[in-house]
Amino acid sequence: MKKNLIALTLCLLSLIPCSPATPDPKKNVPSPEMLQARLWEVSRLQDFKLEGFLRTDKNLHPIIMRTRDREIVFEFQKQPLQIRVVMNEIGSIIQKRKAKNEAWMPVTGKERLEKILDSDASYEDLGMDFLRWSEVRPLGGDSIKTLEAWAYEAKPPANSNYAKTHFWISSDYLAVLRVDAFNEKNQIIKRVEVNGVMKVGNAYTIKEMVIASIIPGRDLSSSRTFIEIRKAEPGSGL
Repeated sequence: MKKNLIALTLCLLSLIPCSPATPDPKKNVPSPEMLQARLWEVSRLQDFKLEGFLRTDKNLHPIIMRTRDREIVFEFQKQPLQIRVVMNEIGSIIQKRKAKNEAWMPVTGKERLEKILDSDASYEDLGMDFLRWSEVRPLGGDSIKTLEAWAYEAKPPANSNYAKTHFWISSDYLAVLRVDAFNEKNQIIKRVEVNGVMKVGNAYTIKEMVIASIIPGRDLSSSRTFIEIRKAEPGSGL
């Protein structure tokens, strides 16, 4: 794998146990400030066109994702919806439109917290702003799917669906491996995991990512949404 692994800040109804993670606070990890600076340095995305599906409980949505620099555009092929995410050092700009010939419209306020179509992902999830929240503290070292990781807790400075998040960063590849989002009662309500990657030229991109809605207090998923990439090629068209 390489540092330019794309980590985005996404099946049928399933009650599958979700294994809790327990970072070791005795293991040293970079300071939040150092981590955020390093993540920003490597966050430039490859110029890719990715074709695949967003798979929910009820529907299979064909999708094209275009990535370049710090911009991602999601184009739903059977829905009048396109979403644009532009990452900034202090947050992300999220916009949407119905078709290419229309102007981009900002997604702000309560709309930013809404779900996208019938999926488990909200607009704010796509921005992965928790990586740049100001209130971040280290939790320690851990291992996610055999990969060594640094674990952190982040709390939002403004309106969010979540009271806080725990996130795990690969210490080797500086890629997001997992995110747990909590409610005000300290219960996990959403989990995001990268399940696979694929190689495009000399770079890597996601092959599968899952976003699961978690039953509060039970650590079981009530529904899952998969982002599955079937084809990837250089040249996004952005």
